[in-house]
Amino acid sequence: MIPFIQHTRFKIDLRRLLFTLYILNALIHIGLTNLPGHAYAVTKVLLMPLLCGFFLATVKDIKKGGAIAWALCGLWMGNICLIWGETSRVLFFSGSFFTVVGLFGYVRVFLRETRQINVLFVFLQIPVIWSCASFVLVMKDDLHRMLIPISLYMTLVGLISTLALARLFSEIRSRGTWLMFTGTLFYIAENGLYTADPYMTTASFGAHIVHPCFIMAQTLIVCGYLLHESER
Repeated sequence: MIPFIQHTRFKIDLRRLLFTLYILNALIHIGLTNLPGHAYAVTKVLLMPLLCGFFLATVKDIKKGGAIAWALCGLWMGNICLIWGETSRVLFFSGSFFTVVGLFGYVRVFLRETRQINVLFVFLQIPVIWSCASFVLVMKDDLHRMLIPISLYMTLVGLISTLALARLFSEIRSRGTWLMFTGTLFYIAENGLYTADPYMTTASFGAHIVHPCFIMAQTLIVCGYLLHESER
C-alpha cells in the first residue's frame, strides 16, 4: 500500500509541476513575442513537450488519448521546422507536413467520439465554414500559387472545428467538450492569422497576436479532453 501511495503522490506532483512549467513557459513566451528579435523561438520549442508531458502524466486511458499526444508531437515537430522555415524551403514544407499530420490526430479524436449529429448542427456549422471561406476569399489576390494549398489547409482546420461542434451536440452538458470546441475556434484564428501574415499586403499579424491564439487553442483542447475524461 505504501509504495502505491508514494507512486500516486509522485504522479500528482509530476503533473502539477509539468503544468506549472508549461504556464510559466507560455507566459514568458508571450512576453518575448512582444520584444524585438526571435528570442521566443527557445520558449516556443518547449511549449508542446511540456503540454504533452502534462497530458501523458494526467490522462487515464492512454490508448484513447494517444491521438492527442500524436497531435501535440506533430505540432511540435512542425514548430521546430517552421522556426527556420522562412530561410529554407525544405524546412518550410517539412514543418507544414508535420503540422498536417498532427492535425489528423485531432480529427481522429473528434471523429471517434461523435455519436450522433443533431439537425441544428448543420446550421450552426455554417459560421465556422464561412469564417474559413471568408479568409480565403479576402486573401485570394495575395496568395497566388499558395491559394489551393492554403485553402485545403484551412478546410482541414475547419473540419476539426465542425467535428468538435458535432461532438458538442453529442454531449452538450460536458464542460470538457465545450472547452475543446472553444479551443478549435482559437485554432481557426491562429492558423488564419499565421497564414495571412506573410501574404497580406494591407495588414500584418505579428507573433504577439498569433502565438497566444495557438497557446489557447492547444491548452483548451488538452484540458478539455482531460476534464471530459474525468466527467465520464
